[in-house]
Amino acid sequence: MASEGEWARWRGDMRSSARGVENSAANIEQSSARAAAASDRTAENSARTARASEDTARSARSAATASWVSAGFAAVSAIQNARAARAAEEQTAITQSMAAQEQTHQFAMWRQTEEGKQYVAWRNQAIPLAQLLRDRQTQWQLAWAQAIGNAQDSVSAQELEHMKPHTVQVRSGRLKIAAVILFILGGFGLITTLAGASMTRVTVLGVAGPLLLALLMLAVAVYLTVNGKRRRQEEQTGITWMNTELRSIVAAEAAQRVARFGFDPLAAPQGYTGFAWGATFDPSAYADQLMWMIINGPVNFPEPDELPALVMPDVLAPNPAFRPEVNAALADFQQQS
Repeated sequence: MASEGEWARWRGDMRSSARGVENSAANIEQSSARAAAASDRTAENSARTARASEDTARSARSAATASWVSAGFAAVSAIQNARAARAAEEQTAITQSMAAQEQTHQFAMWRQTEEGKQYVAWRNQAIPLAQLLRDRQTQWQLAWAQAIGNAQDSVSAQELEHMKPHTVQVRSGRLKIAAVILFILGGFGLITTLAGASMTRVTVLGVAGPLLLALLMLAVAVYLTVNGKRRRQEEQTGITWMNTELRSIVAAEAAQRVARFGFDPLAAPQGYTGFAWGATFDPSAYADQLMWMIINGPVNFPEPDELPALVMPDVLAPNPAFRPEVNAALADFQQQS
């Protein structure tokens, strides 16, 4: 648990932040209509920012999957953009909630009650705490993204080659061209053979050789068309093949990477964190709980015992078994506490 000095500093920061938020709430009360209009414009700008940030995040994820080695570093910008978009959305939601609820007679009456006063006091301290936890979670994800990128740099070229898709060798475009050529030749041969037999009054048996050749070309063209369609589907959906020996090699190499790094840097998904930075509970889930009550409290009128306790999570101690990038982030968190 944090020391008395750390708690004193934290309570001082919370009181300072509470005074700032209380002043903001008073300003909103004095000009609620103007705040509501401004919040609508902010919502529109925030939505635009969120869409642009999401596009950037998708581009970063595409860049990450294009190259194993650069995946971890490409994820850094995606995490930063995602955090900026989420922060803008949450700030807009808070502003809208406060501006709209301050205008309602029901909330104005409720906030004069003992329960309402306790909620407002709780909210003024919960907002800076939730935002601090959000910022730390972003720093935590960035530390893991850097750890993944550095780990990928140390993976051998042979392992990277084994992880590349082994796609089919015959491309569907070649099959399509061959099928078209055979359709033309087979159709032309069939027409000319039957036309020649009709004009010269030769029986079908008399032109059996050329006729069978034309039919054979058409049959091969049909086969190539069907096979080419299947190959196109494989290429589009990324279907790969891998023999049994290579599968066992890849599985063994993956197990070695997990034993070496504590995770597989070639299989870590976007935003991966091996564990939470809080020593006793997950700070990210706790921040979600606080933010939900901050935004929805004025609508639900919670009882005092329904308000989550405001607690600064203890920071997990650095460990030699952790990656250096992760330990650096934990040490930084401890200094900030």
